[in-house]
Amino acid sequence: MVGDAWKPAYYELAEKFFSLYFGCPPRLSAVFPSVRSGYPWSGHRPKTGDSRVHAKNNDEYHGLERHAWQYHASAMYEEAYHHFLMAAAHRREDGEVMGSADSGHIEAVRFCVRHALFNKALAEAQRGRRLWPRPETFGIDPAKHDRRVEQAESELDSSFRKK
Repeated sequence: MVGDAWKPAYYELAEKFFSLYFGCPPRLSAVFPSVRSGYPWSGHRPKTGDSRVHAKNNDEYHGLERHAWQYHASAMYEEAYHHFLMAAAHRREDGEVMGSADSGHIEAVRFCVRHALFNKALAEAQRGRRLWPRPETFGIDPAKHDRRVEQAESELDSSFRKK
């Protein structure tokens, strides 16, 4: 199985990808706005000075993951790799800054790293540089993976129908 631990070198790659897709400095909030009416901004997080920051970050890394899945479902594996790695970096940074690096958060970072590396391998296979990888090699459950791809395809289909 391919390792899914975060490596310091991923930060440099993620920064490069953020600049590529969102400019420098990255303007993620323009793509993934966080405006939630009825959100109890600080009442449920008494230890957080301003939970809007956490809510904004949450919307951004979930948005990055959603885009990654949609790229993956569209066989745009290089872009999926970039977005999963950016999501992992954003999640990791959010956990460090907000003090929310619990086991679930850490596993979510590892999940993104696994999927980033899988999509990187798919992109290399697509260019004829290696054999097609299997999800299991990256610690990815094929059934869960297929469900996520179906969900991404459904989101893309509904987006096209709206236009």
